[in-house]
Amino acid sequence: MDVVFVYESRHPIEVKDGLTTSLEALKDTFNISKVNIATQEPSFKKDDFILGWGAFGSEVDRLVRQYPNKKGLCIGGCSQPYDTLDYDVLFYETKWFRDKIKFHPNIIHAFGVDTSVYYDMNVDRDVDYLGVGAYALWKRWDKFVGLKGKRRVIGEFQRGNPEESQQIWDMLESDGVVCKDMVKAQTLNCEYNRAKTVYIPATLMGGGERAILEARSCGCKVKIEDDNPKLKELLTCPIYDISYYTKQLKEGLCL
Repeated sequence: MDVVFVYESRHPIEVKDGLTTSLEALKDTFNISKVNIATQEPSFKKDDFILGWGAFGSEVDRLVRQYPNKKGLCIGGCSQPYDTLDYDVLFYETKWFRDKIKFHPNIIHAFGVDTSVYYDMNVDRDVDYLGVGAYALWKRWDKFVGLKGKRRVIGEFQRGNPEESQQIWDMLESDGVVCKDMVKAQTLNCEYNRAKTVYIPATLMGGGERAILEARSCGCKVKIEDDNPKLKELLTCPIYDISYYTKQLKEGLCL
């Protein structure tokens, strides 16, 4: 079966996450191609299975939904889902979001991180707090201000709102927080392994799921805010790996 993975990314560094690694593993079973709609014009054959990644209401969602092909969505973000059956299968990351899509007959948990990339290196940790994620208000990086100890934040600038990102960067730096742009996966693994605590103070709409599992895989303590029930389950759930992620995606693609 031909599977076209549709996503949108404007960042120059290709993210090596659990989803992209699992798709590589599935190439033994499916003929998988990728389309980044930020840089490519999509074209689909009538028998293609279209697998989108994005939030409900995103550019990817709006594009994929208009085609009659068999299709699925790897749900990113927390946007309210449509109470329709436009997709043949929906893949979700957390139990918190599962409850929002119970109307659909085919919902499958599919999530995980590459534990061969993100692992505990058993080295001395010299950073008290590390934050990972976009320089955006919903990440609530202002909560790093005033924390005692050595602090670092690593993430990307918002392509649609660089001014806000710069303001957050400047705020953090003025309080002594070391800020870095997005780094490659191997470098990020080293950053996790320097951290005693990974602090993800994001709002409910602010993501952070992958960073928590990556941090736990690297042996870090993880701190979140009490008002984020979505992330709370990830503090104690299994550290889902690529084998699990691949198996779950395959199940959905074979429905």
